[in-house]
Amino acid sequence: MLSYRHAYHAGNHADVLKHSILSLILSYLGLKKNPYTFFDTHAGQGRYRLDRTPEEDKGDSFSGIRKVLESANYPAQLNPYITLCKNLAEKSFIYPGSPEVARNLSRPDDTLILMELHPSETPVLRANFRNDKRIHIHHRDGFSGLAALTPPQTVRGIAHIDPSYETADDWVQAAETLVSVHKKWPQGILALWYPVVGRKLHELNTLKQSLASSRIPGILDAELLVTDVQSGPDGYGLSGSGMILVNPPWTLHDDIAGFLPWLASVLGENGAGHWNLHWLSEPV
Repeated sequence: MLSYRHAYHAGNHADVLKHSILSLILSYLGLKKNPYTFFDTHAGQGRYRLDRTPEEDKGDSFSGIRKVLESANYPAQLNPYITLCKNLAEKSFIYPGSPEVARNLSRPDDTLILMELHPSETPVLRANFRNDKRIHIHHRDGFSGLAALTPPQTVRGIAHIDPSYETADDWVQAAETLVSVHKKWPQGILALWYPVVGRKLHELNTLKQSLASSRIPGILDAELLVTDVQSGPDGYGLSGSGMILVNPPWTLHDDIAGFLPWLASVLGENGAGHWNLHWLSEPV
């Protein structure tokens, strides 16, 4: 099932959370001179137009990145992300997907491996990232692709796992992939995004419980809610999202704690913004 197209939702509150955290991690990796590998399992188009009306993008960017860019006095921890978004918005009115974030924050010796299965998205992804020898694009399933391509030749790196969660299999495969890849690549930073949707709370709780009992130490869970969650069959709509992080850089917990309250206050609807940051398993 490949009906999801991220172009219709680019720049929403979920993107703000995941790309804020991703920008911090890539900035940390760039502090050391040794190269690293960046994996993206569900790359989409990689970059998206922002010059859409609220009707065209369902208001997602208007209640997401546009709100952030219009706000003053943002926390310093958001500087890598907001600076990149401002530069791209001013130059070409583009919002950076995770591949574009990685392209801008990586160095000449770093490697980017982008995977996308959707037959309509892959050609656009190739066109958007052509002529960059650091970037390798694979038209394949991201879960199996990540398992096949790890560990990379460079020990340092990050895997960004961002499925659409269209099917029940996505929830199961996300947890299984995280555990199996960690066994193969224990040094790698693994970043798994998840949606918070009321009717899928059971699947989300099962995913978290399976990771908490996986014996992987130091799994961090950062969550941002912009509306109250309505559980049960009527719980449609994206109430929020989160990032599960394996092997997070040692300062990342405190840095996320420094900007999550601000994001909740700016992006929360009618004062309903909430955030949560805790360890699914304690670091050693």
